[in-house]
Amino acid sequence: MAGRPYEFPDPKDQSVNNPHRLVEREAVLALFNQANPENTYTNVSETVRSWFEAEAKKYKWTSVTFVDQAAVLVATVTLG
Repeated sequence: MAGRPYEFPDPKDQSVNNPHRLVEREAVLALFNQANPENTYTNVSETVRSWFEAEAKKYKWTSVTFVDQAAVLVATVTLG
């Protein structure tokens, strides 16, 4: 029995006071491997980073910064 599938974080879930979302290494890899079951990775490589950055843009995240093997997503959030 497989666990619940990972969902890419939604920038609409962020607030003006907290526009950032930390995505740990395990979640970055799980998202990549879930989307690419024929080509799984165990480390956050350049391929994984490029894919993650492209996905973040699709979901309308403003920016992605990798710190070690974790990703920090930033959303543009406005009041009103």
